[in-house]
Amino acid sequence: MLTRLDLRHADALEVFLAGFDGREDELHGYFCDRDASIERAVAELAAWESGDGLPDGWVPCTTLFWEDDGALAGVINIRHHLSPQLEQVGGHIGYSVAPDHRGRGVATSMLGGALAECQRLGVDRALLTADTGNVASWRTIEHHGGVLLKEEPHDGIPQRWYWIDIG
Repeated sequence: MLTRLDLRHADALEVFLAGFDGREDELHGYFCDRDASIERAVAELAAWESGDGLPDGWVPCTTLFWEDDGALAGVINIRHHLSPQLEQVGGHIGYSVAPDHRGRGVATSMLGGALAECQRLGVDRALLTADTGNVASWRTIEHHGGVLLKEEPHDGIPQRWYWIDIG
């Protein structure tokens, strides 16, 4: 189920993040410093959700985790609106599934829950981007009604842009 990070997740968060050690380029949706304490991470995520303490160029965002039997299996970040930068890469939603939880439907479940959260936030149409080579990600997006807008390189990496109508 989707949940906000909480102090009780300290050990689970460390296990989750350790799964991306050496694969940091695969960790999308979690923007706290890797070495931040659980207290700091919880506080930053809560502040960013309410629009406080945002780094330059950021928009308010909600970060949720997929919790499965006490483990954090995935993370998903929902941007409350788009900036010009997010229109180019990132979109409204970014997510990652822990390597040892992939292929189990976590991304599909997380994205379904995130789209419901978008609706609560007043986002009627969500933009998502995915590396063209990440077939699992863009298939997840298409499963939820994603319509391919364009496919072109961004910073030399082929990308796909999708819109999902939520309303």
